[in-house]
Amino acid sequence: MNLLRRDFLKKTGLLSVAGLLPTGLIQLQNIQTEIKDHSSQEQNFLIRNVHILSMDEEIGDFERSSVLVENGKIKEISPQISAPEGITVIDGTDGILLPGLIDNHWHLWTSLLRSMSGSREGEGYFPMTERYSKLYSPDDMYLAAKFAAAEAINAGVTTLNDFNHNARSPQHVMASFDALAEMGMRGHIAYGGYRDLPANTPTDWKGIRQVYKQVSENEKYRNISLGLGARSVSSPFLEEDWQMARDMGLLISIHASSNHQQKGQISELYQKGLLGKDVNIIHGNAITPEEIQMVKESGASITMTPFSEMRIGYGLPKVNELMRAGINLGLGVDTTSLSGNIDHFSTMKVLLNLGNALAFDEFHVSPRDVMKMATIDAARLLGIEDKTGSVTPGKAADLIMLKKDDLNFSASTQPYHLIVEAAQPENVEFVSVDGKILKKNGELMGFDQKELVSQAKMTLRKMQGK
Repeated sequence: MNLLRRDFLKKTGLLSVAGLLPTGLIQLQNIQTEIKDHSSQEQNFLIRNVHILSMDEEIGDFERSSVLVENGKIKEISPQISAPEGITVIDGTDGILLPGLIDNHWHLWTSLLRSMSGSREGEGYFPMTERYSKLYSPDDMYLAAKFAAAEAINAGVTTLNDFNHNARSPQHVMASFDALAEMGMRGHIAYGGYRDLPANTPTDWKGIRQVYKQVSENEKYRNISLGLGARSVSSPFLEEDWQMARDMGLLISIHASSNHQQKGQISELYQKGLLGKDVNIIHGNAITPEEIQMVKESGASITMTPFSEMRIGYGLPKVNELMRAGINLGLGVDTTSLSGNIDHFSTMKVLLNLGNALAFDEFHVSPRDVMKMATIDAARLLGIEDKTGSVTPGKAADLIMLKKDDLNFSASTQPYHLIVEAAQPENVEFVSVDGKILKKNGELMGFDQKELVSQAKMTLRKMQGK
């Protein structure tokens, strides 16, 4: 460890923030859960002798160091930390510790429809999801969100951004809040519309305000924020909706310029004066050079979901052009109906390889570039970079650790390349959110994984009338 970082740690290593524990657990009516109250889990532990990729420019990385977590916060990073009496000590030998990954765009409700997009007209993603969407009750929405959250935790994702576009009632949206809170995750949920919502029907602002009030007044949801999942660029309510969202301080997400049929949509948003730092554009595959400058000027961000975009035929994300412009970028799974699973290691890998391929340059994009999109830049996109996204004293202990003892994840001294090019969800050994341990020794904690899979299967069969 160099002297500059040692001095930094002396100054900041003793930072601590009093942890807040949920004061009550209010479940969505008629929804049952097997999830244990994660607030009862220990929020104090010490990880020793681990290689740290902090994703913090000031702190840097540490080949062998320790991290002390107290009351859910990162208190200290140092080569030698004496374990406080009674604290859990975790051996990080031959492990790599990094901030929990962040998924910036996922329609959680479609998780029950994994790989259900067909191979011919009428069976594709949009008609398939519209057909099934009408069958979802709030209970089904809760199960789908819980199912997605479990897979996310297993894959090292600690924060989920759910664009709920099956928001048929406030209860359909609250289901995601309940699922993420009870699974112990950090999150953001965008209240959208639904597939068969008539274009001339106003946005459900009564429902949005109802959800806003409920989540604002309940400590259970303190780590989950509400946003607006905007309707299409052509919606007659677009400008009115965005003004109301801004009056409430809600972040805005919108699918725009996703494919060549939607070319010019970002320019339309810019010409209307709608783009701003509170706007996250989803996909943007058809973005033009002029629109890239518009996005840069406005401070808006873009989330890429390469696996779903390629699978549905939207083309390739313009990762090099967007990075070159300095636009804040995030990444997401979008929907497992198209992408099959959540594996941000593979998502980072495909963006790295795509960027290099299009540039005809082996070194054009670095592994750290794409890791930023899944960590600190993703946190910045959601406005929570002061809470998560890096291994920094004072921030929440949203941490993951991978052990270099698997056949596919070993025998390397290049940690960034190893994470992006070799890692898979099964290599994730440890996960914590707010200091609560959700995965340990490679095992998910707090719920019955087999029962959850069984429930997901039964619910899909029920929707299919089987």
